[in-house]
Amino acid sequence: MSKSRRSFLKGIALGTGGLGLAPLLNQLDIHASGDQRALPRRFVFVIKSSGLAPTAVRPNGVNIGDGSRTIDLNLRDHRLPENLQALDPFKDQMMILEGLSGANFAGNHSSYYGAMSCHNAPDKPVAPTIDCMLGSRLTAPFSNYAFAPNGHVIGSNFGPTVADTAVYPRLSAYGENRPMAYQASAEKAYRQLFGSALDLRTGGEREFDLQANLLDFLAEDTRRLSRQVNQEEREKLDSYLGAFDTVRTRNDRLREMRATIRQHAPRLADQYTSIAFADRIGTFFEMASAALKIGLTNVISIRMDWLSVKYENLGFRTTSVHDIGHGMTTDNGIPAARATDMIIRFQVEQIARLAASLRAVREGNGTMLDNTMILYFSDTGEAHHSNRHEWPFVVVGGRNLRLRTAGRYLRYANYGRNGHRTIGNWYNSILQATGLRPQDHFGQTDPNLRDLNLRGPLTELMV
Repeated sequence: MSKSRRSFLKGIALGTGGLGLAPLLNQLDIHASGDQRALPRRFVFVIKSSGLAPTAVRPNGVNIGDGSRTIDLNLRDHRLPENLQALDPFKDQMMILEGLSGANFAGNHSSYYGAMSCHNAPDKPVAPTIDCMLGSRLTAPFSNYAFAPNGHVIGSNFGPTVADTAVYPRLSAYGENRPMAYQASAEKAYRQLFGSALDLRTGGEREFDLQANLLDFLAEDTRRLSRQVNQEEREKLDSYLGAFDTVRTRNDRLREMRATIRQHAPRLADQYTSIAFADRIGTFFEMASAALKIGLTNVISIRMDWLSVKYENLGFRTTSVHDIGHGMTTDNGIPAARATDMIIRFQVEQIARLAASLRAVREGNGTMLDNTMILYFSDTGEAHHSNRHEWPFVVVGGRNLRLRTAGRYLRYANYGRNGHRTIGNWYNSILQATGLRPQDHFGQTDPNLRDLNLRGPLTELMV
């Protein structure tokens, strides 16, 4: 039976005399009023590497013909492909979106920041990405939180690949030259998200309070110094004060939410220190679910893998994602095409578990899944070495987010044909549905498509 989120939160509030739970009590008022539009809106971006072919996610029996027209079908009339079978219980709450392109920015093994900003930005971000834009709108203690199994600490492909600290996979950015970090360490992510309320040996509640006190001292010293320097230096110090205030505000909100964090935080089990790839991916999704339920963040990005990853849980001990992308048979004898499908199925199973976890929690007149959209896609379009003329998305949940995604297979005309659309149009749709002003063109325009009308959102999806 689904658990009533409202009853849970009300019980917490009554049991603690309120404990400053203003954000959560506000949600109770929203639930009581029955105003579905005021419920939290959430997004989870699940990004794989090495491409995602449309045929890998296309429903069985769907014939796209010569690709000259838009195809709009009801998923209930079609069997999901084997790669998506784990999502069959959510068939009425999902959309398979095909026929979009993103060829207007560079990409080889990855389009990097371009995948979510639609700008040519392989090395440094030049504009905010869609996940960070949403995070700035859907406020929470953490505007965004992101996980990645490994990466580089300096935001390039140079230097060692690490898995025990924050990394920069060059996917998300707050703005020009402002990349967003992804946490590669499951244990550190646990402490960052939940440690403020838990009795942990390191990184727990006591340490959180000590760090908060230190932050107050630093902020006060900076204010005192600011009164003693000239205008130019004062402006520099003001930027530091702004950063201190932002962290302080987040810490205050985390302190107010301690009772809820203690209730919903997952148990810090052995897999949080495991170096096994599958264990770490599992903990990322477990923490994502808990963070969304608690209200620590409304926007999560998960980097599922990278080219150097070896899926040992699938038996690929020495064969990497990059090797498979180049058609290599795995070291345990699996042909590359089948190995690719196995990887997709593993990733989709994690999404299905997250969706089930959210659907089990009542919210308003539905469940948390109704107000949470999970997007699964690649950072580089349709293939390992992609021309990005195809960029499929699998979307689960979010049917209360003012987008007509529930139970649809929607495919636009092929690249260059009348009726073709881009991932920029898709991101504009999300912006408009979330209350952000859509851009005339999201990101850079594609000069090869200058004869097509590619302004605004995907009208077929708008409520």
